[in-house]
Amino acid sequence: MRGNRRVVKKVKKKKGVQLSHIVTIAFVVYFGYTFFSQQLKINRYNSQIEMYNKEIEAKQNLVEYYNAQNENISSDEYIESVARERLGLVKPYETVYIDANK
Repeated sequence: MRGNRRVVKKVKKKKGVQLSHIVTIAFVVYFGYTFFSQQLKINRYNSQIEMYNKEIEAKQNLVEYYNAQNENISSDEYIESVARERLGLVKPYETVYIDANK
């Protein structure tokens, strides 16, 4: 009756670092490094976006200023002020006073 017996072998578990532990640790280290490097890139790109948005806003303000100046140039008041200040012209009915203290 020897044929009916089962032989059970005990498998001893090895103590120490197993391959699955090494793979898990390597995955965690790789994931942490990838996450950290991507976060640095995201922060750098966000600061560049903020800088470019400020630059765009400044350029838009400059465009608005020049558009206002362009509209102002064609007005009679602007033409008269330039004629008086820069060219020293006066209207025919005006009296010119010269300050002797200057």
